[in-house]
Amino acid sequence: MQNEIEVFSNEDVTLAIEKPMFINLSEPAVNEKGSDKTAVYDLSLLGLNIGTYRLVERTLENGTSLIFEEIENTGWIPYVLSLNVKNLAEADFKSWNPETAASLDEEIYGPDPTTNPYGVFTRENTEILQGNVFVSSNLQLENGEWIQELRHEIPEFTLEEGDLAKNYWLPPKHQSQTWMMVAQEPLFETEEAEDEWIMFSLENRLAQLNWLTPKGPFVKLPLTDDPRTQLAYGYITKRTADLSSIEWNETSPSLFFESMILNSEIYLQP
Repeated sequence: MQNEIEVFSNEDVTLAIEKPMFINLSEPAVNEKGSDKTAVYDLSLLGLNIGTYRLVERTLENGTSLIFEEIENTGWIPYVLSLNVKNLAEADFKSWNPETAASLDEEIYGPDPTTNPYGVFTRENTEILQGNVFVSSNLQLENGEWIQELRHEIPEFTLEEGDLAKNYWLPPKHQSQTWMMVAQEPLFETEEAEDEWIMFSLENRLAQLNWLTPKGPFVKLPLTDDPRTQLAYGYITKRTADLSSIEWNETSPSLFFESMILNSEIYLQP
């Protein structure tokens, strides 16, 4: 048995978490720092803490919002969850994955199963770019470096009766992360400009930052002699700076590129 609890709502988007009834969700601890408003909920089972749900709303200088959701399973039992986006019945949808993404250079990076963000929902003047769900665990390499080991990317969701359900299993000692960009005007000047970026990013895997988190984007790390780097992701300063968005914004300005640049500037602040 599952029950659904609303965790965020404004005039643009409403979010809810659907969880097993036997898992309790605490009242949130809320704090604001700079452009971020963070709400943290404890997850508990029979009075024992088994994880946290964290929601960060980041308001950029241009009025665009980035909303990050992270769930950490600190317990020893897996549980099934669904992070739901409500009230999309009247929205149009455009996939950002109309074809298979090209591969990275596997001699350098190994496999990278991540794909473009899920796609854009358009409702009246609001556009919502929905990212995928990434399930991972913390892993320490032989050299002592801590990385994120990707276990699953969830790139397919269910849309029923206007509710988008991001449904998945979260194993013990794992975390999941997803994000969305919310704007009150089109992310691109024209549909053709958006299509051009989508196809370019599918063909140039180092251009699009797919796995965004409040602290920065996780990107595929180069392989080393440690076999555990096959699916290792971490922060790379050059990628965090998002030079692709800067370059594209000079020749094809858009709210999307501007927002990605503003977000990268927040990441790079000391």
